[in-house]
Amino acid sequence: MEMEKRELTLYNTRTQQKEVVKPINPGKIRMYLCGISAYGLSHLGHARAAVSFDVLYRYLKHLGYEVTYVRNFTDVDDKVINRAKECGENPLDLSSRFCDEYLVDMGALQCLLPTHQPRVSDHMEHIIKMIETIIAKDCGYEVRGDVFFSVDKSPNYGQVLDHTRAGERVAADPRKRNPADFALWK
Repeated sequence: MEMEKRELTLYNTRTQQKEVVKPINPGKIRMYLCGISAYGLSHLGHARAAVSFDVLYRYLKHLGYEVTYVRNFTDVDDKVINRAKECGENPLDLSSRFCDEYLVDMGALQCLLPTHQPRVSDHMEHIIKMIETIIAKDCGYEVRGDVFFSVDKSPNYGQVLDHTRAGERVAADPRKRNPADFALWK
């Protein structure tokens, strides 16, 4: 017998109001957490994100929802490659080691494993095809071997969180058409 689903109210950062959660598919919730870039040991920020999502995951399951929870591992990027060079190690070996360490740390915090934990390295063909589609739709552009997503082509981009202010997290790149554009491929 299916458990009666209770109403869940969460704060919507876009509307800045508490709202009742209304799943796209009744009884099913999908949630995604952008996981770690695996070039070093876990830190408090990693733990905060994992624990926060773990609490939500457990509560949604408690309410009777079928939850698909995905948390990725970025095991291929500039930081991984640079750290591997510093250590004289194969980049995938280095990132695999730090992914494993992360799982040990999150296990020590008693976080449940997500439903899926994809690694970027396992999906390179799909990522390349997706980027080619983005460029073909004129939503991305290439500059000297790097590909950027054009946020101007996506009118809803940045509605949830305003993290698009250039120069706050990383230095502004003069090659970008808009300082808020972000790298899809380097």
